Amino acid sequence: MFACLAIALLLATAPAAAGPSVSAQAPVSNFRLPTFTEEGHRSMLIQGAQALVGADAIELSNLNLTLFDGSARDTVETIILSPQATAELEAGLIRGPGLVRVLRDDLEITGTNWAYDHNQKKISIAAHARITFQAQLPDILK
Repeated sequence: MFACLAIALLLATAPAAAGPSVSAQAPVSNFRLPTFTEEGHRSMLIQGAQALVGADAIELSNLNLTLFDGSARDTVETIILSPQATAELEAGLIRGPGLVRVLRDDLEITGTNWAYDHNQKKISIAAHARITFQAQLPDILK
């Protein structure tokens, strides 16, 4: 009786020979993905507490995106932080519906519903954008 039940369970959970294959997607902890320029210098580093890696996109939690100047100096230009993000590597896009925090030496930007285009080196924030300048702007009202 037990052997028949075990065989029935195995057959029920085995993939069908002609049907689509089923694969479970397990999250990757402490995800890190560096990218480099053609000269071999760092361009960006995508990090996440957890990531679900798919064929076309990577779903990240606790994104820490570090953008470098692409030179041998390896200087950090910008850091982008967000609790939730999706990276579309082929398109060079990283985006998220929620909060984003952009840190540079001269300013800090926060907002929601954001997208970063790595090919254009451009970040867009659609809602609740707030910019705090760290540098002095003596001629801003002229």
